[in-house]
Amino acid sequence: MQFEDRENREQRNERPKEATRNLPMAVLLVLVGIIFALLYIGWKYMSDDTNGNEDLTAVPADTVANAIKKQPEEEKTIEEETPISSSTAEALPEVSLAKTGNKDEASATKEEPKKEELKKEEKAVKEEKVKEEKTKVVIPSGGETYTHTVGDGETFFGIANRYNMKKETLKALNPGIDENGIKVGVTKLKVRIKAVHTVGPGDIIRVVSNKYGVSQTLIMQANKKTKNYAARGEKLIIPFSEKQ
Repeated sequence: MQFEDRENREQRNERPKEATRNLPMAVLLVLVGIIFALLYIGWKYMSDDTNGNEDLTAVPADTVANAIKKQPEEEKTIEEETPISSSTAEALPEVSLAKTGNKDEASATKEEPKKEELKKEEKAVKEEKVKEEKTKVVIPSGGETYTHTVGDGETFFGIANRYNMKKETLKALNPGIDENGIKVGVTKLKVRIKAVHTVGPGDIIRVVSNKYGVSQTLIMQANKKTKNYAARGEKLIIPFSEKQ
């Protein structure tokens, strides 16, 4: 009896085994279904986004450029359609636009001083050319070249004056010599004279002067003579009658 009572109790207390086994399987199936559903929804969302991007990229470049061009035109039309009120017009400052005539006058006034400067420069160049032509030294073609050794107390200008020459002519004949650097007994200068006359019998300075057409004073000056006298066989330097 005791054994029967125990068996009856055990049979009553026993839980249905099938129900406990089937419950975890159902939960797993539900979870798997939820996961598949989420994956499907995500895939669908991604596919929709890619389609939208393809549509945007598929738009031709011309339509985009036209849309960009139309924007400023539309803005202009909007500005034209919106009239400016009288109050705002009064508030705006007046802007004075320069006329073309004023520009021409301004450019003309600027060009006038430039033209004057150019004229002044041209005049200066012409004056320099005239001065150069005037001061241009012409070495006499006739006559002879005589070498003079600088003596005691002589200067460059004094030597030129002695031989009835211009200082510029003496410089032209001696370009490599400094007029302030001449030395006594060392520096030799080339001078141009008319001739060298050897005094003969009866030749006095007056006769020689008449022969060459040069004044006695110039002959005496060239030969450093204080008296109107020349010895026989003496060589007299005959300068040019006019200053060369």
